[in-house]
Amino acid sequence: MQAKRALGVVEATQDEVAPDPMTALSGKLDQMIKLLDESLHLQRVALLEDGHILRFHAGVQDIALSLPDAQDDYLQRVILRNRHFFEAKLLASVQAMGLIGPDVTVCDIGANIGNHSVFFGKILGAKRVLAFEPQPHCYSTLCRNLELNGLTEALAYNCMVGPTSGRGEVTRFNPRNLGGTAFAPAKAGVIPMVALDDLIEADEIQGLGFIKIDVEGSQLDVLAGAKKLLKAFKPALWIELIERDNAYGPTSKLLASLGYTSVRIGPNDHIFTAKT
Repeated sequence: MQAKRALGVVEATQDEVAPDPMTALSGKLDQMIKLLDESLHLQRVALLEDGHILRFHAGVQDIALSLPDAQDDYLQRVILRNRHFFEAKLLASVQAMGLIGPDVTVCDIGANIGNHSVFFGKILGAKRVLAFEPQPHCYSTLCRNLELNGLTEALAYNCMVGPTSGRGEVTRFNPRNLGGTAFAPAKAGVIPMVALDDLIEADEIQGLGFIKIDVEGSQLDVLAGAKKLLKAFKPALWIELIERDNAYGPTSKLLASLGYTSVRIGPNDHIFTAKT
């Protein structure tokens, strides 16, 4: 009897650790799907025009975007897979709000390769787009994409935007997600940094009516250097505020002191407007 009971314990233990055939099969299928998806993606990359250019239709407009890092970069992979603008639903929400038109100058802070800048200029017909992108590699692609879409009035700046004009540095970098690169002010940094308030008298910024801010958590630095500009122009603001970082509270408090209220258009995206 003791021998049987001991044998039963061994058998139960073996049953517990034995792999589930369905789980193993599911894992293999997931792996096959990932491999197939990657193979299809590489085929899409190979079919890009010379200059890594993707062409697609957005309404009645023909759009061309250069995607030199589409093989690895998250944002460019999404554009190539969908053959459409990145964050198309959020862009459509902004379009529906009627905040940008032919008399509005737009600042795109954290412009990356120009996905949003092209939408603001080509689809929404903004008077002028001022695009700020500190990464030299992304900046060169940004300039190319503005050119490809005939946005001759757009201006691109290879710098970060912060609380003062000076210098900054990279604090986080992921080559597979260039848009997730983070920056911070640093006196000994090598990256040029500008405060928007220092541009308030510039001819290019007159008519400012909309600012998009996607700066990986540094929005308070950007806003700290733009208080005079916000009071003078009262532009609408589209700000990415990461929910897991509890970024909304401090940002909305600061903007409320300047007369702004907000509406949420996505899990991490908010539109702030002020009474004019």
